[in-house]
Amino acid sequence: MRCPKLKGSLATLLYLAYIVLILASPEIVARLIAKFSHHPWSSSVYGKISQGYPLHAQLMSDWSALRFEYRDYYLYSPAPATSRTVNFTSYYGARSAPASVDPARAKEVIWCFGGSTMQNLEADDDLTLANQIALELNRRQIPTRLHNFGVGAFQSSLELIKFQDLLRRVPSNERPTTVIFYDGFNEALFAYLYGAGRFQQDTAGKLRDLIERRHPRTAVYAASEWLAGHSVFWATYMRPRIEAKLYSGQAPDASAENLDLAVQIYVANVTMAKGTCREFELRCLFLLQPLIITKTPLNAVETNVLQSLDQTSVQFGKNFYREAAAVLRDEPAFHDLSGVLNDNPQADFFDYGHTSPFTGMTIGKEIAARIIKARSTPAAPRH
Repeated sequence: MRCPKLKGSLATLLYLAYIVLILASPEIVARLIAKFSHHPWSSSVYGKISQGYPLHAQLMSDWSALRFEYRDYYLYSPAPATSRTVNFTSYYGARSAPASVDPARAKEVIWCFGGSTMQNLEADDDLTLANQIALELNRRQIPTRLHNFGVGAFQSSLELIKFQDLLRRVPSNERPTTVIFYDGFNEALFAYLYGAGRFQQDTAGKLRDLIERRHPRTAVYAASEWLAGHSVFWATYMRPRIEAKLYSGQAPDASAENLDLAVQIYVANVTMAKGTCREFELRCLFLLQPLIITKTPLNAVETNVLQSLDQTSVQFGKNFYREAAAVLRDEPAFHDLSGVLNDNPQADFFDYGHTSPFTGMTIGKEIAARIIKARSTPAAPRH
């Protein structure tokens, strides 16, 4: 009498196990693929132009150290993190600059602001363009302490807010002697993608949902993020689709009106930052950074990259650079570095503006030279 019951229970268990296996199979397959796959950048253009870089694999592994934390006024900054190649300090999210000297020895204290190209995750701490500035100034017998406040997706509007906020918060003896604003990439590309002066649209959309109490959308996004933290399948295949559905961008705007407004906003930010620097008796440099659209000539790898880009965005960026440089050409604190990589036969860029691990050495050395020249120029009088 017990045998049929046993068989029935066994069949039920096997059926349940089959259902569990069917449900779990996407996760199992996703984890196997992830385990035996290379990091996507290892086989990308970045991987190609990083050949000979001994820390390449370690750097890609250490990117997982990057976390963000909320900040009043300027939204977020990197959280403190430690790894072999990528380190962020507790000093308002500054990335480590190993060449910096101790505060007591410093004759120059430099604050660097910019987006992802100043943050420079494509290089280890030593090779970041910010650290290369400190390294070169120290080599020139100017003891330098540098704080790299570069943050991915920041443009001049957010940089100005963070700059002013830090001036209010830090003790007067920690204020900088020199402030660098390294811009162009996000000024041009974000204006084209999201509208002049606008922030990255997915982040803006999430904040809008919270403020405007769009709770169902917020709940869907939060649930997706939670699942992505526990499931490789969800993180790889579902999370990007849900985020795109919720926060996909508007149509790009290449109009002349949008371009003019983008230039106007950038110039206004330069003017406001310059006024703040003058009042606090700080030296400010506004640097128009090099991009793949400004380098000439390009090598074969870079030519292929440029051809793969949205050509309307390329032209919009070129127009932005031309007009911004024309408006600011008589401003002593403005430095057009768009051609600093010209005639370099090596590939510097793997997309619109991100660079190889080695490119920061060239850019950092040039910025250091501009700082040295600015040090010999009398500061503008306060009015």
